[in-house]
Amino acid sequence: MQTYSMFPSQIYKTRIDPKSYDKEEIIRTAMENYEKDPSKNNWDDESDLHHCYGTMYDAPPALKSLSSSYGKAIDECMDSILKNHKKFEYRWKMVNFAVNTKYMAPHDHFYRIGEWQSTYSCCHYISYHWKYHSPTRFLNPLVIAQYHRNLVEMSNLLDRNAIDNSTYFVDGTAPVEEDDMIIFPSYLKHVVKNGMKRESDKPRILGVANIDWKV
Repeated sequence: MQTYSMFPSQIYKTRIDPKSYDKEEIIRTAMENYEKDPSKNNWDDESDLHHCYGTMYDAPPALKSLSSSYGKAIDECMDSILKNHKKFEYRWKMVNFAVNTKYMAPHDHFYRIGEWQSTYSCCHYISYHWKYHSPTRFLNPLVIAQYHRNLVEMSNLLDRNAIDNSTYFVDGTAPVEEDDMIIFPSYLKHVVKNGMKRESDKPRILGVANIDWKV
């Protein structure tokens, strides 16, 4: 029997070497900013988090070393997708640091600016432990998710933790650990629910970047 995967939303995962950038300095500065204003959120009226969105000048000064690591990972991912096709041009930009997110409302990173179309986004788990923190949760974009009530019995029979079963659930997560970076299509809506599952001295810190293709 042959099987085909139609219209999948591919999520790529790689590891950012913590020795390739000044990780301690970034965490230290991120926490200093967080302690000044734990609920700094100029993004919406729902979310409960501290982030640098729109004010990246507050981001840690060690961005240069981190940018180099991001660039290598993004280039490798884009090469695997575009197969070194010279016709495609892309650019990327670091856009946010999120610290100790309790809740982040559903959103996507889909936009167009002139001849540049957002295509992928990245989340880098700079400081993270699954015991204390929640991963990013993606919302199923397929039409089948709208009929979830009809799939309840099937969903109860399937392993929710098996990512290949994600089609049959309204949302799902990718398996991540500290130092992982996931690169996902920018149209995928995502949310953070109960980002801080338990009280811990270990902060939840994510770096975020967007990748645009020239159209």
